[in-house]
Amino acid sequence: MSNSLQTSQLIVLSGIRASRLGNEREIYVYLPAGYEEKADARYPVLYMHVGQHVFEPRKQSGESWAMHRIADRLIADGLIRPIIIVAVEHKFEDGTSEYFHDLCAYPIRCTGKQYEHFLVEELKPMIDGRFRTLTDAAHTALMGSSAAGIATYNIGMRNPNVFGMLGILSPFFIQVEPSTLKEKPQYRLYPYNEGQKLWLDIGGSEGFFMPAHVQAAAEALLNEGWKQGEELYYFQDKEAAHSEWDWGRRAHMPLLHFFGGKGVAESVALEGPEVVGIAGPTTYANAVVTLDSGLRFSDLSGCYRSLQPQIMDVAPNGRLLPKQPGSATIVYEYDGLQTSKVYSVKEQLSETVTIELEVRVPPSTPEDAEIYATFGIPKLEKGLYGGAIRLPRNLVFDFLITRGYEKEEVDEEFRPIPYRRLVADGDKKVSYTVNNWIDLNPVNIGKEQ
Repeated sequence: MSNSLQTSQLIVLSGIRASRLGNEREIYVYLPAGYEEKADARYPVLYMHVGQHVFEPRKQSGESWAMHRIADRLIADGLIRPIIIVAVEHKFEDGTSEYFHDLCAYPIRCTGKQYEHFLVEELKPMIDGRFRTLTDAAHTALMGSSAAGIATYNIGMRNPNVFGMLGILSPFFIQVEPSTLKEKPQYRLYPYNEGQKLWLDIGGSEGFFMPAHVQAAAEALLNEGWKQGEELYYFQDKEAAHSEWDWGRRAHMPLLHFFGGKGVAESVALEGPEVVGIAGPTTYANAVVTLDSGLRFSDLSGCYRSLQPQIMDVAPNGRLLPKQPGSATIVYEYDGLQTSKVYSVKEQLSETVTIELEVRVPPSTPEDAEIYATFGIPKLEKGLYGGAIRLPRNLVFDFLITRGYEKEEVDEEFRPIPYRRLVADGDKKVSYTVNNWIDLNPVNIGKEQ
């Protein structure tokens, strides 16, 4: 981006203090093309968490949301009105503590209310005073992912008079203990805020960040009063992992919902597992509607029809209701569009499967290193980690093997590698080899990261 007229700008504000948190941080501000020329124009504002990954990559892995490019394209194509984006740097002194208000499965300080005070009482007034913003809730959005998705949910629901639009991506609503599969909720349901627009989504390859958790929250919000297609959209992106790249890849959709016009449906599809057990895990059809604007959503109030209802039926939220073994064709319709899918119904499918893991690591690996493939992997001997883990059936992980934050695996030349994929569709054994660790590149050791 350039600072010349008729192009978007990126401004960095340094030393912005959060009084109740006792720290300072950088704020990154995106101004749309024409901001300087159109001196009388005022703009909606999108606030985003983890600001250091919103525009340009700050990790060695090179991942970012690239929101400036997304906004530039949507504005240039006339799909959304010009907006200002305010990206708030995350402070890591206490991990994710500033993103949790109270409910949290981890022993951290929950300073979410102090962070909320900073956004609402200190940062927003400063931004409104310095830039030409539309200050009301109807023109103010808040967006974040993972733990920052929880922050967006809590802060936005508690302050509907401030944030009229909430983008909640891959929210950390439920913590799953890998060794026991015990689930601990990290959110509560809030009452309906009339007119507030919500976007909730989840990837199908995020492992313990499960679609069922986010879908259940979306359904609860619909039951509270939010209206699908007008105020609330939920989307399950079957191929998406838990990463900045994937969040950026679908971040245009909440922007379309918040700042664009209402699209027209142009295609529909049925996604999800094709094998269902009468006894076994609850299974859903993911009915995805694609609008001509590029927005996609999962229909939670679907119109389904079974051609073999004696074998299997389906509820409006997509829950498959198997009755007896055999094959059943399910037909889905939306706004004059139709698709179908054949499902195989079995007598029984186990709720979980067992995965045996083996991970070989390079000689540079510290002796006391802890290894993660989303979940922890025990050390067996020097250079070898492994063990068995029980996972919910059909869970999908896209991941890199790491030794912790910014200590992920890379190739022989210390270059980033594609995410690995583990599909828990049956008992199996998998083996991986780590070539190098990004933080142990001799070229970078000793340098400031």
